[in-house]
Amino acid sequence: MACTEEHLFEMVGVADVSGVFGKDAPFPPPEQRQQLQQERCTPVANQYLSGKLDPHGRFKVSSLTSEQEWRNGDRTMRCGLQVPTASGALYPVFGPVAKLDQSDVYDTGICLGINGRNIGDPVTCDRPHSYEIIGTVDLGAQFPKEFPDFRRQDEALANACAAMAGQYAPGQDMKKKGLEIAWDNRSQESWNVGSRKVNCKVGAPLPDSSGLAPVTGSARGEVVVGKEPAPTVTATVPPGAPATTVQPPAEAPHPSERPPAHADQQSPSSAPSQPSPTTQQGG
Repeated sequence: MACTEEHLFEMVGVADVSGVFGKDAPFPPPEQRQQLQQERCTPVANQYLSGKLDPHGRFKVSSLTSEQEWRNGDRTMRCGLQVPTASGALYPVFGPVAKLDQSDVYDTGICLGINGRNIGDPVTCDRPHSYEIIGTVDLGAQFPKEFPDFRRQDEALANACAAMAGQYAPGQDMKKKGLEIAWDNRSQESWNVGSRKVNCKVGAPLPDSSGLAPVTGSARGEVVVGKEPAPTVTATVPPGAPATTVQPPAEAPHPSERPPAHADQQSPSSAPSQPSPTTQQGG
């Protein structure tokens, strides 16, 4: 299949691990394969993209390694790029990665599920969720010449996200609903390879600030903010399983340019009141 068509895995090259595993070596367990994947396939993927792989972007390095082929002596890892959800299910990719924006953003109107105190897979907003996406900002339009540090990003995004909250949910008082306006940041590494877009979103911290509270309902209407952590669910997704695509509401403004994809695996797991280096809050 040509990568111009919808696909789940874009092969970027191969990595030979025969120097590490002899012919009698047992098939490595998942944790070891994951480590090998990152160590051996990341350079292959970066070379495939001419040095422009976003280490914090929406595309993640993956590999295909068959246990049967391993038993037959094959020590080749087939390296590729995919867009996984938090649970490990895969979103379809439309077009070759080299021609796509790697910014890790979601469509406006999408709600990100919640797993314990952390972000989960996208869900409809009538289900418990961690964040509701209220817009997308192109930082490149505001900073066309050089990378803005987090302080400058925050200054720009505080105003932009507050304005987007007013456009997304006119007449709604986020603070009275128990919601806080938050946003993502872009790292220097992401900026260097062309990732400029970030999401504005709303969510709520748990009372003890130990993580994200479950929110039920869209910020455009009635919401219920939980006071206890959401249940923790262990993912049982079969390898290569396609993700269930959640479409944003038809009336959602500011759509992004692509179908929703999973948030960065390094995206924040703390509440808006305890931002990570890649997410900040509005006051």
